[in-house]
Amino acid sequence: MPDPEDPVSQEPAAPPESLDSQRPWPGLDRLGLIQAIGGLFLGLIALFSSCDHISIAGTSVQLQQQWGLLFILASVATVVVDAELATRTRDRAADKADRDRDRAARSRKRQVERLERLHTAAVLSARVQLDPSAINRARLRAFLVLISGEFPPESGENGA
Repeated sequence: MPDPEDPVSQEPAAPPESLDSQRPWPGLDRLGLIQAIGGLFLGLIALFSSCDHISIAGTSVQLQQQWGLLFILASVATVVVDAELATRTRDRAADKADRDRDRAARSRKRQVERLERLHTAAVLSARVQLDPSAINRARLRAFLVLISGEFPPESGENGA
């Protein structure tokens, strides 16, 4: 009887809801949305504080006000694009972790199946050694044929 605590014998969990249904904004996860909102706030602060000059290393460069607005819009757009790219990177990492977890579960399942076949072979072999009857030899031979992938011989051989 399978152990209910064994993760290999348990049924796989239902797939989670799609990522898009859990997202607060299309294309962005929560962290990406926070980053985009932060960039928007910084753009608004820059817009309302001064958009007619840029100060770099203590030097002020005068700009026409229209150019300052374009720089602010470009910086906000860059932050939003960066947030979307970071979201995609996190999505790919989560997908890879899911694939690795599934691959490990399949590997554990195959290992359990191999151990079960080994156990069956050991039991059949022990039966033949303890009681070398034709029935036990035929069972062992049939099992060995099945696990080797060969077809049983057509002749009337019964375990001699």
